[in-house]
Amino acid sequence: MDEVSIPIAAGPGRVWRLITDVTGMGRFSPECTGGRWVAPASGPAVGARFRGSNRRGLIFWTTDCTVVRCEEEKVFAFDVAQSKVRWGYRIEPDGAGVVLTEWREHVGRANLLIRAVDASGLVGFRRERLMVEGMRETLARIKEVAERG
Repeated sequence: MDEVSIPIAAGPGRVWRLITDVTGMGRFSPECTGGRWVAPASGPAVGARFRGSNRRGLIFWTTDCTVVRCEEEKVFAFDVAQSKVRWGYRIEPDGAGVVLTEWREHVGRANLLIRAVDASGLVGFRRERLMVEGMRETLARIKEVAERG
């Protein structure tokens, strides 16, 4: 559905640790304010669940997420139950660094409440465009932190 990439002058291990730390994702994303692993999960693994916290303007909401791909230093992807969107990150070697790609795709139809909120504009008009802009901003912030070491 959507995909954004950025070169990063850092090793795959460093980038991996940043993208799989759901508790700290709020420092990168313009919408996600963080997350927490749902017991018994305490870190990234296929089947692990986490709850994401989000904010756009005055609107706050949470998401229930399940990790569906987890290949260390290569791919991290999770499905969001409410929106039926799969979000993922790919890390590919590129010279002395990597190319980090954030992507998302629909894996089903969002529930009626999510569709109504999206249509209302409460979380922004042109929602799909806002998502891509947010992906670019997220990757730029990850790059900044990863390259700082």
